[in-house]
Amino acid sequence: MSHRIFNFSAGPAMLPTEVLEKSAVALLDYQGKGFGIAEVSHRGKEFEAVNDEAMTLCKKLLGLGDTHDVLFLQGGATAFFTIIPMNFLHTSADYLVSGEWSKKAASFGKEMGRLNIVATSEASNFDHAPHANEWKTSADADYLHVCTNETVHGHRLPIWPKHPNLIVDASSEFLSRPHPVEDCALVYGGAQKNLGPAGVVLVLVRKDMYAKQKKAPSKLWSFKDQAENKSMINTPPTFGIYILLEIFRWLEAQGGLAAMEKRNATKAGLIYDVIDNSNGFYKGTVSVKEQRSHMNLTYRLPSEELTEEFIKTASKNGMVGLKGYRTVGGIRASAYNAMPVEGCQSLANFMKDFASKKS
Repeated sequence: MSHRIFNFSAGPAMLPTEVLEKSAVALLDYQGKGFGIAEVSHRGKEFEAVNDEAMTLCKKLLGLGDTHDVLFLQGGATAFFTIIPMNFLHTSADYLVSGEWSKKAASFGKEMGRLNIVATSEASNFDHAPHANEWKTSADADYLHVCTNETVHGHRLPIWPKHPNLIVDASSEFLSRPHPVEDCALVYGGAQKNLGPAGVVLVLVRKDMYAKQKKAPSKLWSFKDQAENKSMINTPPTFGIYILLEIFRWLEAQGGLAAMEKRNATKAGLIYDVIDNSNGFYKGTVSVKEQRSHMNLTYRLPSEELTEEFIKTASKNGMVGLKGYRTVGGIRASAYNAMPVEGCQSLANFMKDFASKKS
């Protein structure tokens, strides 16, 4: 097998080696049938079994009952910035703007109707998420939209908020820890962080929301119609859904979401400990420590020159994908589920060595 390095990319991101190996076999010869899983009809029994098991395992991992539907859709999470208000924005909607992605969600939502920004941390360059006691919610809002983990800025909501119609963009932390999805109206996220390859969006919809839907211009953009058709109004991304299934199987074998949360906390702690004990050489970009993301760890070095040298030297040492988002710079180490503890330990050791030489 070829050598695999530690890929800290924010997405598309690394996948578990076991999942890649099993998916590679299935792509060439699925269950010894002489054809690959990407070559079967989405209406055939082979893919139907994949689709059904993926939905069942997803619910099992989340402890979710029959209150919600599991959908595997397309368009990327960004498309749902429009599709969600298209379906559910009647009078007005509340949006928490805590970073790049929630800001984009609000900007797309404004095209569909009246929005109320309950709070924003843009004035401080999104260095934290506004605390709930700062939010100014509306009594008549059709829903509250939040992004629980801001990939660009490296912070998260440690506890998901309570709201009768909470809609969550969980793209960059989906299935990285137990989620209170049973309390949510809708949860969605692109697969290319923790779940699989780009091209699939995992959506959980509470069934009572269908009665609140507006008539969408197409059944393709109707959650109710997609649920009734098991996400197959058109041809779904079949191979991407198969990899999702292998991810769900892998997560179950790891001990489930509680085990992943513990492992992810360990990984994040290795990096944050170096930052906090670097005498200011590394400076975290998140101002509220309890909000620091376990998925996207962001920090800065003393200069742009040192940042570039850090990135290049890390790459030579088998660690790639560390450059910060294009609009904010710095370093971003994304340690999704598939990143092993050894990867974060290697980065932590490299950070210590680099700082000792450059301080």
